[in-house]
Parts: sequence; C-alpha cells; structure tokens
Amino acid sequence: MSDDEQEARGQGVQAIARAAAILRALGPAPMSLGEIARETGLPRSTVQRIVDALAAEQLVEAGARGVRPGWGLQRLATTGEVDVVAAIRPHLEWLFEQTRETVDFSTGQGREVVFLDRIICDQTLRVVPLIDRPRALHVMANGKAVLASMDDAAITKLYEAANRGRAARPVDLRALLEEIAEVRRTGFAFDHEGHAEGVHAVGLPVRVIGLRPYALSVAAPSCRFEAALARFKTALKECRMRCEAELGHIGYA
Repeated sequence: MSDDEQEARGQGVQAIARAAAILRALGPAPMSLGEIARETGLPRSTVQRIVDALAAEQLVEAGARGVRPGWGLQRLATTGEVDVVAAIRPHLEWLFEQTRETVDFSTGQGREVVFLDRIICDQTLRVVPLIDRPRALHVMANGKAVLASMDDAAITKLYEAANRGRAARPVDLRALLEEIAEVRRTGFAFDHEGHAEGVHAVGLPVRVIGLRPYALSVAAPSCRFEAALARFKTALKECRMRCEAELGHIGYA
C-alpha cells in the first residue's frame, strides 16, 4: 500500500470515528451544533459537515429545533422486523381506507416512538408528522399503547432513569402508570393535543409473542376526531385482529 493510500485510509477511518461519536452523543431531545461540538470535542465546522452528510443518508434529522437521530438510523435498528412490517402493510392500507386519516404501525425504542410504517391522510386538512418534533412514548397514543404491553416494573425502570438524568420535563410516573392502567382496562390509548396542537389520536396495542410490543394508531385534526372516533375504534380493533392473525399465520405469534 502506497503512502497516499495509507493516508486516504486513515482519513476514512477518522471520518467514520467522528460520525460515530456524533451519533453516540445524540439523545431523544434535539441538540444544537454547538452542544454536539462540546459533547464530542470536535470543531463546530466539522460537526456541521458531518451532520450534513448524515442527514443526506437520513441517519440524523436536522431541523430548526436541532439535530436528533434520524429515520434511517431507526430503520437500521429494526432491520430484523422487515418481515413483520411487510406482513402488516396490507392491513395498514385497509385501516387507511376505513378511516381516510393518517395511520401508523409503530414500536418503541428507548423512550421514543419509532414509526415502522405509516400512511399519510390525503385530505386537504391532514396530520403530517414533523421530522424534528420529539416523539415521546408517554405522550403519543401509539406510545402509550406500546407501554400498555409492558409491565409496570419495566415502565418504572425506563422513566426513573430519565427522571434522574437530564430530562427537561420529568415524567410524573404515578400519573403515567394510572393512565397506562386505564389503557389496559379499556384497550385504547389517546393523545389529545399532547404531541401537537390541533391533533388528536387513538391507538391500541398489537401483541406478538416473542417480539417487542407494537401499536396501531389513527391521528386526525381535532375538528374531525370526535365525530369519527367510534368508527376509528371499530376499524382499529378489526385491523389488530387481522394483524395478529397474519403474524400468527407466518409463525410470529
């Protein structure tokens, strides 16, 4: 190997190491370029350049609120669930046809919701998820549905750690456990403008033996939500039954 080749290889390894350092520094809350630079010890200009490259590959989301882990990184973390998502897709399309609102199939990663698949409403007034908005499990309907499939001890461990750390808004664990108990009792989780102003959502758990908890949800503008809620709940229950039957048929449940 020539000196030029060795130098190029060394630069490539350094670039990967710096990108990895930036990805490790990111948390659920968006971080500014300056915060990332301080956390990693890298020059701000270097952070900017690497963040731009990572954003182009959807490994980070860079918006007005800051930088956070991106859709591509989440998909890498859930690569083993591709078969599950493919199996669910026809039933998610059915749910969309029944509701004509934004629908999704989700799971949890840490304390955040991960969208595994979703279909956006095609009406003029519609719910479109923003890429740089936090997706907290304890706030969103699909997140609460995921938590409802976990036991109280696991939920407590998850949020006690967050409350001891750098959480900007500590979670009221007692209130959360009470709300999750209600989700288990009724079968449905709700988000009434907790995630975004003017947006309401309803979700329910999808339980698959041997795999992580999943959820289905429907999100709609507040002006349409209440009038259509009974229809949403009926469609969600039917869709869950279809999903669980499908997953059982291919050997997942």
